[in-house]
Amino acid sequence: MLGARKVSKYAWRRAASFVNNKNNITEELSKIINNSGPEVSIESVFEKAEEAEYRKNYPLAVLYYEKIIDIWGGSKDLWLRIAILQRDMGRFEHSETSFLNALHMSSSDARIYFEMGELYQRQNRYKEAEANFCQAAQIQPDWASPREASATLEEIIELDKKQALSDETEKLEKAKELDSMEQRGADKRISPALFQPTRLESTHNYRPAFVTTFCGVPQRTRWGFGPVVRGCGSLRGYVRSIIPYYKIEIYIDGKLIHEGDLTVGSMPDEQSDVRLKKYAFNAWIDFSKFTYGWHDVIFRAISLNGDVQEEIDWKKESIIVDVPLPDGFFEEAMARVPALDPCSPLSIVDQINTLPSVVSKASPKSYPGPIRNVAILRLDGLGDVAVSVPFFLKLKELLPEAKLVVLATTDNADGCRALDLFDEVIEIKFPEDPFVQGRFLSEEQQKDLIERLSGYEFDLAITGMVSDAPRRLSIMTGAPVTIGFDGGDLKSLSIFYHTQDSKSGGNILNYAARYEMLTKALEVWLDSGARVQKRNDLSRDLLIQYGIKLEEDYVVMHTGSRIKATEWFGYAELADRIVKKLGLKVVYIANDETQKSLLSESNLKEGKIIYLSGNMPFDHFDAVLSYCSVFLGNDSGPGHLATLRGAKAIRIISARSGGSEWKSELAGVCIFRRVPCAGCGAIPISTPEECAHDIACVKNITIDEVYDQVTRLLSEGGSTSEAGPSLTSVAFTGEIAS
Repeated sequence: MLGARKVSKYAWRRAASFVNNKNNITEELSKIINNSGPEVSIESVFEKAEEAEYRKNYPLAVLYYEKIIDIWGGSKDLWLRIAILQRDMGRFEHSETSFLNALHMSSSDARIYFEMGELYQRQNRYKEAEANFCQAAQIQPDWASPREASATLEEIIELDKKQALSDETEKLEKAKELDSMEQRGADKRISPALFQPTRLESTHNYRPAFVTTFCGVPQRTRWGFGPVVRGCGSLRGYVRSIIPYYKIEIYIDGKLIHEGDLTVGSMPDEQSDVRLKKYAFNAWIDFSKFTYGWHDVIFRAISLNGDVQEEIDWKKESIIVDVPLPDGFFEEAMARVPALDPCSPLSIVDQINTLPSVVSKASPKSYPGPIRNVAILRLDGLGDVAVSVPFFLKLKELLPEAKLVVLATTDNADGCRALDLFDEVIEIKFPEDPFVQGRFLSEEQQKDLIERLSGYEFDLAITGMVSDAPRRLSIMTGAPVTIGFDGGDLKSLSIFYHTQDSKSGGNILNYAARYEMLTKALEVWLDSGARVQKRNDLSRDLLIQYGIKLEEDYVVMHTGSRIKATEWFGYAELADRIVKKLGLKVVYIANDETQKSLLSESNLKEGKIIYLSGNMPFDHFDAVLSYCSVFLGNDSGPGHLATLRGAKAIRIISARSGGSEWKSELAGVCIFRRVPCAGCGAIPISTPEECAHDIACVKNITIDEVYDQVTRLLSEGGSTSEAGPSLTSVAFTGEIAS
């Protein structure tokens, strides 16, 4: 096991030693110059400088070139090399000085002026850039690059002027509109927050920074509150910079754990500096080899300039490594990667990417595990118990086989026993202090309670109290799933509510109804109530105009998605395979004509593949989905509509959200990948470069895996094309199969 927090301060100093030790870069140089004797030559040092350039160690390359100048004298070419490297490292002031040194040695070299113009353009010093491009063009009229750079610069300047004018016009028009609303006494229920924002309002002037976007899930643990990682997990973030970065290093407790490339992306919401880019990382790390508890993490991004500035090039975070999730719970969590083989010759990334995809059968159940032993926290007064009876009765109805154990105070324990609804009542001395109106337990009392409850092996803890302090006992039950009001203690499911009348602001929801919200939440967690709803007003005759015969079986493929980055790659090849091997017609629905060339020409010509693009009447679209034998699509609206109609849908979903959040509830299956970075949210929507694994959660789903599900669903029989009642019950199993 790797070291824990007790050595973290020493480990931190060791991992961060590069901050104060900037001389280490010259060690190799000193060996060559000082220890090689008279045999050292300018050629050997020059060779080392070029090698350093090739390895992207630009600071070392500059030192070699400068040493050549110190020993053997300078030249315009050497100063030009140094200037370009310094410019690419973002050391603009040093670069300008080196360019001037080159000009001092040769004032008639067009390339010096041209490269110097590039330097000024990167600094947004447009007038000086233009002057240098013009000088280069005058010295060497037949060289096209300076003229092209000058023309490009003129376009940039013109675009900047237009953008500035557009921004100012937008700003004035919006101010005029808001002023007009104020002057005419517009209805104050009209919210300017819903108006389309101006460009200046929807963009930002970012600064260079090191940003960590995910270091674990915030949770309360025995080690404290903080970001928690378990098993195989992900650490994500990016560097914002105008200077190129190419590598990320991650140290945990002073040991280098991960080293990898950075993914470059633009920053479309940057307001003014187009040079600013994002250099992202998504490190998959096996935390199972670390001891449980706190660990220090240092992220170091390596740029071409070799600088080391806190919050710019490196950042320190702390994480908690916690015990693995219990078996049987959160099985549909896409981040729940199975234990990896530490002896495998494959890397962590390769081991994960070669795992089979997961096939999740449709189910309206999203509760994440078994419910055998339930802790009900009712640590308040007798009145609270009395008004909770409907809540208790509903809970008993929902969980007839579960053991219900209520945690009660001395104030209400007898009242709980008198109800004769619980398998056991655990009485806790948790008296209310009338002076401060709160309930309190000492450290020893809390430790005793944790020990006392550990033997019950609770699966679920339901916290009925509204007060903050008693809710904190929920974590002490040890239950992997928790439900209750508010979210400060980070339960599995938190319910937020607020009611008030318009006169006094008083609460207008009685306590019995309030507590029943807990059981209602559990009820829909166990079964959402989703049911197949078919339309009996849709005739198959609508399909004839699209080349589908009345009794013909066919497969629908809807290839598009609102989130373009999560569109699966294999529809065209799979369509041709289905036609060839299964003899079924394929209705191929795409956004436009671009995918048509990917399909078999003969299949298209013979009507075996019907290619539809653009918009079609909704009823026609609904009919195509309702009567199909199998539907295939991405995580998009048509897939949900298909399952609503009872179609045997195969939906290919990304890992951007929880496995249960958008899974199919009614019919068919979802196919997804287990990846440590699951739950990335908006990344595939607006910032796909932050994935850094090329959306592996979608692209690693193979054509064979999807084809196998097509054949399996077809073999089950029971065509979805059969007309039926508008509401049909669907049994659920919640089964997961790899």
